[in-house]
Amino acid sequence: MNKDQIFEIMREKMLDILPDLDVQRVSREESMKDLGANSIDRFDIISDTMGELNLKIPLVKFGSLKNIGEVVDFLYENL
Repeated sequence: MNKDQIFEIMREKMLDILPDLDVQRVSREESMKDLGANSIDRFDIISDTMGELNLKIPLVKFGSLKNIGEVVDFLYENL
């Protein structure tokens, strides 16, 4: 699994949870908050992505990550 694959999984989860989201806006440089995800949405997106990757990481560790790319990098480092 590479970072692009993790990004695709995460983007699919975002679209599942935020069906009105414009897929063209989803990039590694954007933050989920700027894309309209509230704290519960972000929790669900990260939890669902970790579930797909069979990862269990405390959610508090994601608090300092600024954008989707940093989340993807963090998930990749913990595979």
